[in-house]
Amino acid sequence: MYNALLEKIVDGDYPPGYSLSIREISQQIEVSRTPVKEAFSRLVYDGYIEPLPNRSFIVARISTTEVLELLEVREALERSAAFYAAQRRTDTVIAELQRISEYHRNIPADEIAEIALWDKKFHLAIARATYNQQMFGILEKVFEKLTRISLPITRDRIADSVRQHEAILDAIRAHNADEARRLMSDHDRDVLASVKAYQYQNIHLFK
Repeated sequence: MYNALLEKIVDGDYPPGYSLSIREISQQIEVSRTPVKEAFSRLVYDGYIEPLPNRSFIVARISTTEVLELLEVREALERSAAFYAAQRRTDTVIAELQRISEYHRNIPADEIAEIALWDKKFHLAIARATYNQQMFGILEKVFEKLTRISLPITRDRIADSVRQHEAILDAIRAHNADEARRLMSDHDRDVLASVKAYQYQNIHLFK
């Protein structure tokens, strides 16, 4: 139940400010109110929805501060991840990154959710290639928290992301750790610029 509701929030089916009620959701999907109430409690705790005095809820606006902080954490960790991945990469790692990159490049442009998913797979594969479980675990959580902002900016970034990913992959393949770090940092700063532009154009979705 929680995952189904969260997916609708993340995908934008339930945008910021959208009104939700336990009764209506339970009626729509024909389940008792108890699992819906439990899912709502967790969504409130995780900051995705906010309770209202009349016992209804609204989808929370996206926190500008949290997004910018997460993007700073992402860049700081990913530049290091790219550096260590280039030093430690194996033929198996390169083959996996190549597979992800090729699949990502060939996804139809209108399949935004799929493109965003494989974009994340590429980044997490690099984090995994560091063989540093702490770094991978933190980045996995950062990407999960950034999903609400990653999806809407994906459409305008498809060509740039593919090009930047392939350059990063080339540096990792060549064991060029310094270049991999530089390219990843440039990539993440480019993502930050896209996010800021989206925030400016959709200020009503943020708090």
